[in-house]
Amino acid sequence: MTYEITNTASAEAEPKKVEPLEQPKTEQAATPASETPVEEWDKERAKETILKLREIEKQAKKNEKEFERLKAEEQKRLEAQMTETERLQKRADELAKQNAEYQAQIMRRDVIAKTGLPLELADRLKGDTLEALEADAKELLKLLPKTKNNQPVHNPANASSEMTAEQRHAARQASLNPFNLENAYKMGGGVVENK
Repeated sequence: MTYEITNTASAEAEPKKVEPLEQPKTEQAATPASETPVEEWDKERAKETILKLREIEKQAKKNEKEFERLKAEEQKRLEAQMTETERLQKRADELAKQNAEYQAQIMRRDVIAKTGLPLELADRLKGDTLEALEADAKELLKLLPKTKNNQPVHNPANASSEMTAEQRHAARQASLNPFNLENAYKMGGGVVENK
């Protein structure tokens, strides 16, 4: 510190403090103390870290396989400890479920036979009772297109059942005869014999 004396008109003179010039701050002073210094890249240390991580991954895979093996063994042990009654109860539950599925299939089949719904729509029927299935089948039948005699289009056998057996035989024979000119013109082809 340096003192400077100034002349004043008064008899008393007081020394004043003079601040020295500020020194430029260095880089270390500019970084806050809370930041950790960044370590320099070390190829050997990075290589060691990578190798350690690979070993940890290998061990984790081994541990996972061991866990799965132990889990399967525990399941087998628990099944072996099940009493005969528990096994029979489990089997009875499976059979009851299978029986319910078969009963539902039988009810659908009966509803289809009764209502005339196409077999392809059997899986679309909804309901747990026979009455509910029939009501659903009737709703589905309303959505199907009808022919002029109010038969569903899905059943071509009903349309041809109005013909007698002789008519069906004659129609089949006429369509099979390639020398029948009238039928050949209707069908768009045939053989014409020159005489």
